[in-house]
Amino acid sequence: MKNIFKFKLILLAILTVVSCKDAYEVEPKDEVFEENAFNTVDQLETGLYGVYSGISGSALIDFTSKFVDDLTIAASNRGQGIQVFTWSINSGTNEPESIWNNYYLVINRANRILRAAEGIEATTEAEQEKKDRIVAELYAIRGFAHFDLMRLYSASYEPNAESVPIVDRVWVYEQPARNTVEDVAKFISDDFKAAQDIFANLPASTDINRMSSLAVTAYQARLALYTGDIPGAINFSTEVINNSTLANSQTEYLGIWADEFTSETLWQLARTPGQGAIGTIFTDTNGDVFFNVSEEMLNTLNNNDWTDDHRTFAVLDTQNFDPANLQVGKYLGSEANPFLNNIKMIRTSEMYLIRAEAYARDNKLGLASTDMETLKNARKDITVTVGYASQANALADILEERRIELAYEGHRMFDLRRYDLGVDRLPNDCDNAAGACSLDSGDYRFALPIPQSERFANDNISQNPGY
Repeated sequence: MKNIFKFKLILLAILTVVSCKDAYEVEPKDEVFEENAFNTVDQLETGLYGVYSGISGSALIDFTSKFVDDLTIAASNRGQGIQVFTWSINSGTNEPESIWNNYYLVINRANRILRAAEGIEATTEAEQEKKDRIVAELYAIRGFAHFDLMRLYSASYEPNAESVPIVDRVWVYEQPARNTVEDVAKFISDDFKAAQDIFANLPASTDINRMSSLAVTAYQARLALYTGDIPGAINFSTEVINNSTLANSQTEYLGIWADEFTSETLWQLARTPGQGAIGTIFTDTNGDVFFNVSEEMLNTLNNNDWTDDHRTFAVLDTQNFDPANLQVGKYLGSEANPFLNNIKMIRTSEMYLIRAEAYARDNKLGLASTDMETLKNARKDITVTVGYASQANALADILEERRIELAYEGHRMFDLRRYDLGVDRLPNDCDNAAGACSLDSGDYRFALPIPQSERFANDNISQNPGY
């Protein structure tokens, strides 16, 4: 009980120093709280838990799932998420503002604890190891948060395009302008490297509820793919593949989503009652369905041996199967806690997809097909042979496989953007969506608006085109 009380006090101190106006603007008087909050390595670790607890995880999945073509509005929807689904997005829309504030809140917390760590000396070797691990995780989290911001708010993914402000320290009165995609990507890469340099001198960790060296390597692979670093994408993903596990049966795969099989998960956000049930993005705890699985997603499954594919039984809620009311099955929770699951942030399967795409973009089609064969056969009860006649054929298949494998995990919107594709919903998936059936590739709404509240508080920040 004493430890819980101490955790609450320190977490309250962390929260106190975060401005309600802007997650990286802090009043000078709040500095007193920070000095009192962090005096020992154990207190730093408690502060680290506060950083983890601040990461939403579900907000990105919520927005991106509704934005694309994997859902359709359910008959029992009472207005939830309609603005995003119909692309009626502007600088005052709640979702882009809350996502922006959440990531910068996390960054601010990480920066505060990094600064506090500089003034705390470990008294034993064990304490030094703990402190080093905390600092490594903070660098990793800060890099991760900037990465998601870059993916969401960059005007485009071109190197010189405007992205987001880099926040590398505790700020009080600064009003930062936006950095370029190239600058932000370099900062993210540097943070990941800083984390890895520290992790290299520590024992390997198997705690998937915290950032580890292997998880950071996975994020390095993802970053490399996004920035066109083909050798990096191949090398980083290979390192993860060689040191992790792929679920190889239906029991293991479905166990991922029941929080029972964890070997494929590289990092997850552990969730307990009261922290938000991710499954309620799609279905309320009272049974009201907000969004159904789209007809197009069902067709995609059907075209890929869906009755023999383990993923069908996670994409769809087959326990409550109703062809007229198809429900998302990835986050069903338990009988005691409906729709409450740990949020899987990055998994081994994505590494196969990253490496396959990198090989395909390097025109090494044989190697790409080998990786896709490995993943498909791990997910099916039948044997699949993969061969590609062209690079275009390979990339199209990899994109479709990403859609199935990573469904409702927050990837589809970014994949369409990376592939320079638009959103095309089937008529039945948009018949009650005010005509929101098609969004062209390159449409300005693929980049989220800089929140109006941020622009009011920061004279130096510019808006994305179109808003």
